[in-house]
Amino acid sequence: MALTIQPGTPTTVQPVAARPVGEVAQAPQPAPTQAAQAERPVVAQPKKAEIQIDPEVTRKNLQEAIERINKMVSDGGRALHFSFDDTIGTPVILVKNRESGEVIRQIPNEVVLKVAHSIDDLKGMLHNQAV
Repeated sequence: MALTIQPGTPTTVQPVAARPVGEVAQAPQPAPTQAAQAERPVVAQPKKAEIQIDPEVTRKNLQEAIERINKMVSDGGRALHFSFDDTIGTPVILVKNRESGEVIRQIPNEVVLKVAHSIDDLKGMLHNQAV
């Protein structure tokens, strides 16, 4: 059904009445059946992991690992020394000249360790006074 408009023919457009959205027909939604509900898997919350760390055991394991590393490095002919600073709780690495024993490099460097020790000493003084 084609519509052809010829020149000189008056055309009129008739407005279409708008309807509220509620009156527009919608396709009915099927109700979920019991079989469809039974097929859905049940998802349970995973249990939180209970992590228990013993600081003494961890410290002992770290000391043993440092001793093994020092033994392996000394066997290799290198002048490296690993240690653990108990005051600030961080490992310290020394690179030494094998012949003279002079420290070539320290990681973290000596200044950083002094500052960390000073901060550790001041902790009690900064927080013990009531304001």
